[in-house]
Amino acid sequence: MAATLASSPADGQTGDYPRPLVAWAIVAALFIAYIFSFIDRMIIGLLVEPIKADLGLTDTEISLLQGLAFALFYTIAGIPIGRLIDRAGRMKIVAAGITLWSLMTAACASVTSFWQFFLYRMGVGVGEATLSPAAYSIISDSFPRNRLGLAMGVYGLGSAVGAGAAFLIGAAVITLVAASGDIDVPLLGQLRAWQVAFLAVGLPGVLVALLFLVLPEPARLDAAGGIQTEAQPAVPVGEVLAFMRSERALLISLLLAVGFVNFAVLAAVSWLPAMLMRAYGVELTTAGYMAGTALIVGGLIGLIGGGCLTDRIGGGTPPGRVKLCAVAIAIGTVGAVAFPLAPSPLLASVLFALFFTAAAVTVGAAPAVIQQTTPNRMRATISAAYIFVVNIIGLAFGPTGAAVVGDTFFPEGDGIRYALAIVCPLAYLLAFALFLWAVRAVNRSWDRIQVKGGAG
Repeated sequence: MAATLASSPADGQTGDYPRPLVAWAIVAALFIAYIFSFIDRMIIGLLVEPIKADLGLTDTEISLLQGLAFALFYTIAGIPIGRLIDRAGRMKIVAAGITLWSLMTAACASVTSFWQFFLYRMGVGVGEATLSPAAYSIISDSFPRNRLGLAMGVYGLGSAVGAGAAFLIGAAVITLVAASGDIDVPLLGQLRAWQVAFLAVGLPGVLVALLFLVLPEPARLDAAGGIQTEAQPAVPVGEVLAFMRSERALLISLLLAVGFVNFAVLAAVSWLPAMLMRAYGVELTTAGYMAGTALIVGGLIGLIGGGCLTDRIGGGTPPGRVKLCAVAIAIGTVGAVAFPLAPSPLLASVLFALFFTAAAVTVGAAPAVIQQTTPNRMRATISAAYIFVVNIIGLAFGPTGAAVVGDTFFPEGDGIRYALAIVCPLAYLLAFALFLWAVRAVNRSWDRIQVKGGAG
């Protein structure tokens, strides 16, 4: 028999959660890790032009390094890693993942060919596949329902800050290296500015991994908010699949909706610095500062503001969270249409921030819905499935989709801006329609939760 949907303890108001100081310390560590993961993931977006020049790559090949190479193992490894997280020490798994992706990012400084680059980017993806499934599970065992949206929003803010920091830090490194010329590095020899940037963002992540070896592992909680005192066997795969079938309308609609949001965002973020340089003639460093600032501002508004709103609209319930996602994406579609066609780089950055704010709302809200509607011992596995779908659509196809449209229909000059003006609004419109479907599905699911009381 399929597991029923889980409710948070007493609808989230009491339970054996960690002390608030400890809980927020854990979120802070996860937030820092998420920043580093997105720095390492997105740094390549700023370095498109120098990498193309040195390695002789096309836009489509660059897009494969941005998306498919990373997403291939990030998504495939996510499911077995999610199963492991559901029954093993989550903090140690996160520490191992951070170490792996940081070293693989640093290794990108030594590449001399497309396929070598592709291999290292796959390694980054495997390491990063540990973080979000573990983080969602850890946070849901650390906060009651009426704080879960804010906590998820703070964690999710790491994606925006990390992507923005990738551009800001990359621009600063490029500026420093350009002033001093190529740099000699022991064992690696003389490195260009873009290679130094990979070293600069990759190696410090190893120190972040140490945080997860000293922070406590939150206890896994049952449906009543109490600590699971008896050893819990791993939930059989068949039971997980039966649960997913029983809630397929909610899962399909929500996962696809966020997937198409991610498609639009990854297409835009991956090509934003290049678009600013090609369409408006701004320097690489200026493009990095403008893109980075827009990402951080949009993320702050969408993730913190959106997280607070989703904790209040409907009392922090899943239906309220999904409705806010639909409204946010409807508004964000305006920015999706306008930012690539803006007459100035400053206006383009402001409109991009509006576009990204809408996406950021879903980053905090959708995972909270998954955690509130999934039995505890399945949360990391279901989260891994969520990450798999979202990133196959977004990471694997977003950057490449924009590049292919640009190379095919607008191959000259600033054609990437017109490609973004097509793919981003279309993806948002699909996401909006799917969120409307998800509203109906989550209302039915939440009614069952209220009646049955859920299972831990």
